[in-house]
Amino acid sequence: MPVQHIHTYLVHPGKSSEIRQINGASVPLTGSMFDLLDGIYTRADQECDIDIIFKSTGGVQQNPCRDPICAHLDSPTLPSGRAIAERLQVHTDRRAGIGLLFLIVGKEGREHKIVLSRFPTDSAILVEENPRSLDVAFLERVFMKNKTSYKAVLYRDASLRAGFWDGKAIDKQTNPAGESADYWIADFLASDFRVTPKQGTSRLATTLRDAIKTADIAVKQEIVAAATLARTLPRISISINEFANRFNLSAPARESVSQQLRNPHLAEERFLFSASDFASIMAYRSMELDNGATLTAPSAEFDHVFRQEAIDGSAHRVRFTTQGTVINDKLKPKA
Repeated sequence: MPVQHIHTYLVHPGKSSEIRQINGASVPLTGSMFDLLDGIYTRADQECDIDIIFKSTGGVQQNPCRDPICAHLDSPTLPSGRAIAERLQVHTDRRAGIGLLFLIVGKEGREHKIVLSRFPTDSAILVEENPRSLDVAFLERVFMKNKTSYKAVLYRDASLRAGFWDGKAIDKQTNPAGESADYWIADFLASDFRVTPKQGTSRLATTLRDAIKTADIAVKQEIVAAATLARTLPRISISINEFANRFNLSAPARESVSQQLRNPHLAEERFLFSASDFASIMAYRSMELDNGATLTAPSAEFDHVFRQEAIDGSAHRVRFTTQGTVINDKLKPKA
């Protein structure tokens, strides 16, 4: 069978808190708990869709989280896994609370594979915790209450020495904006998104901007509306396709966006949205009218600067009004 070892640890918050002894146990490769964990392990290749990469430290190919993970893969024992749990503890604060960490190790062909998964724990049941060990019956009661709410990360590679620098993550917990990246990915895993927030957000903004240039007027207005609303998005993990879904873009608008990408796969790449980087590219909105007028204003304020009034719905004719103090007046050779 692909899954060869499962170890679990009850991890208390240790960031700005007292460091507690971490109890652990081996999980039998049979039973209801194994079936659920085996499903997470099997589905991880499809479900984990956030590409991440370990950060190197000190200018050398070394990472403080990758090292204990590779050591555990080389010798998957309760003590070797505890080193990973201890690292999680020092990066877990009271907001994240107590959790069960599972290390699921297997081998598929030549490749080693490990899935790290953390499940939140109901603190009320912890009165039953044995201070020296965990038993399977206790684990099942804790685990089964939160079996669908978890964070996970997948690593697989043939080489323990040169590989295991890239991984894929998923978060099936409801978190405050950015918590997954800051606590789970950035702190515990000492990793970055493979596509940085600036790279991903800039690609999204540039793609939308280019789509607006080439689309017909109805699609232009649809994409402009979505881009205007996007400025208020929190720091969330998103992809270009998810952006289209979130703002319910029509099929023509989606097609116009996808045509701007050199590779369709780029629409699936996830990144952490950065409102400031998005705004820097979508800073101004400019509208041209058939009478030769051009209206320009900061994109976030355009609809406040220029009031629109429909005067002939069938011909899409509108009247714009604005008021202010003239601070500049000039002639240019071209618009």
